[in-house]
Amino acid sequence: MSSRSNRAGRGGASRQSQTSGAEQEIWEAIVAKMREVEVAEARAKEVSAEIIALEKSIKDKEEAGERPGTAELDQLGALYRENLAIANNNAEITREQLMENTQVLLGLVTANEASQEARSARPSTSRDSRPAFETFDGPSDSPGPSSAGNKVMRKGGNSGRTSSQPPRDREEKRDKEASAKGSKPPKIYYEKSDKVAFKPNKDKEDTHDWIEGVVVDVVGEGKSRRYVVQDIAPDEVTGLPGPIYRSSASFMVPIPSPGSNLQDFEVGKRVLALYPETTTFYRADVIETLEGGAKVRLLFEDELAGAFKDVERRFVLDHKG
Repeated sequence: MSSRSNRAGRGGASRQSQTSGAEQEIWEAIVAKMREVEVAEARAKEVSAEIIALEKSIKDKEEAGERPGTAELDQLGALYRENLAIANNNAEITREQLMENTQVLLGLVTANEASQEARSARPSTSRDSRPAFETFDGPSDSPGPSSAGNKVMRKGGNSGRTSSQPPRDREEKRDKEASAKGSKPPKIYYEKSDKVAFKPNKDKEDTHDWIEGVVVDVVGEGKSRRYVVQDIAPDEVTGLPGPIYRSSASFMVPIPSPGSNLQDFEVGKRVLALYPETTTFYRADVIETLEGGAKVRLLFEDELAGAFKDVERRFVLDHKG
């Protein structure tokens, strides 16, 4: 992550294929199971007809004074067992697989409506309106938004780290001291509609990107509890809901709800924060608290000193990413 060019690069063809692929996968799974049930139902009708015919044949023989053969009785028993197996299998498919996939799709619809409402309520990003997150060239008595061509460079070309930020070794020392105390944070359980930052590529250790999402379904209980999380950003081309992922609490961080009473961060603390005008979270260092705690001034990882960003407090998370 050597540049900022990938900050807003989550749209386009790659995200479109992710969205289409996720929705197509769920839909194809539902259709495949419905066809499986349909084929099984057709076979069940055939088995029922064979049972009726064989029972009639056995009854006719008994009325004629003949005893039914062992082969006929074995065949009748096999047909009974096959019919029962078909009924049980269809019930399991309907209850556990079709219902689960249907709930996921319903969750996607609900989450998409919620995300659209949330986005429509955010400040406009049009040319005549002020952006929700402001970019500053550096600290001053009366800071103002920097120009588009100077979002990463500080005026005057100063590339050194600012003196308001403590050395990294001091932060690492604090982290080690906190770890030595053995304090373990309580386990977090998420519910549907909870807003989170989550890491979709959890199998890649070198991937630091976290994205804004919403929990659309909860699967399992206890240690096996897993979550279905949807990317909150709709596809920029099609407008379809964002892709969905299966995740666990280890790769999720809760986003506080608006109006939450949140504590201030100490200067120099490493946090995970929403990068302005994107739905992606990155590592950043706290520079100062603004507007009575409503916003936090940050220096994002790999950005030049002085290229500060001001982010709403609830989108600055106490997590190292």
